[in-house]
Amino acid sequence: MKIAKKDLALVMVIVALLAAFAAYKFSLSSNLDAVEEEEYQQAALQQQIDEVKARADQVPKMEKEIAEWQTNVANWIKPFHAMHKYEDGIMYLRNLEHQDEKDTDPFKVRILEWLVNETGVDSTITGQGSFTNSEFYAGSAKYTYQYWIEANEDGDLTGYQQLKNFLTYVISEVDGFGVKSLDSMSFELEDGVDRYKGEIEMTAYSIAEIDGGKAINPYVPQNLEDIEQGLETDSIFGDFKDEEDKEDK
Repeated sequence: MKIAKKDLALVMVIVALLAAFAAYKFSLSSNLDAVEEEEYQQAALQQQIDEVKARADQVPKMEKEIAEWQTNVANWIKPFHAMHKYEDGIMYLRNLEHQDEKDTDPFKVRILEWLVNETGVDSTITGQGSFTNSEFYAGSAKYTYQYWIEANEDGDLTGYQQLKNFLTYVISEVDGFGVKSLDSMSFELEDGVDRYKGEIEMTAYSIAEIDGGKAINPYVPQNLEDIEQGLETDSIFGDFKDEEDKEDK
């Protein structure tokens, strides 16, 4: 079958149109896919931008909360000593023996035998976030001692009230000797003697904070310059006798 020239020309035109349409359709479809992908990415990016803006709006509040948290941590640590040495424990017990000199809630206690330890490090914590440069060292030391709660100067048995004052003092931490816990306590009324006696076990806790290699709460040693020392039986320290007094006697 022969095709006339005019029909052949028409067929070629139709084929050309079909080819052009197919190319256009393919190109349009590809572009539409690209447009959809771009719109999806822009939507995801916009979501991220919105989240960043929302967080940015919270920055002042977060900074305030961080500052409050740092203040709270500093206040929580403040009652703790950086460490406890032997002289800290001895001074704490000596302080107990001078509580009868107080005007409010006095008690007359005598320390008989005692054992105090120095602080050992129980755990180390490396700070994170706003505490990145800080390290915290937590420790504890044990105090064990026997005591008497005596009657007053008139011989009246006020030991029970003094015992309560003594116990309140021990657990109140008002003396500035650091945070402690009362682990165990025994007491009994001695027959024929107006006094209570017993034994106490305590734990003294410490927290040391090191920020960038510098101690935030450095250890403060005891001032022993004005402390009388000796081997008297009714106190921990007693009195030293100088050489001149010894020669006179």
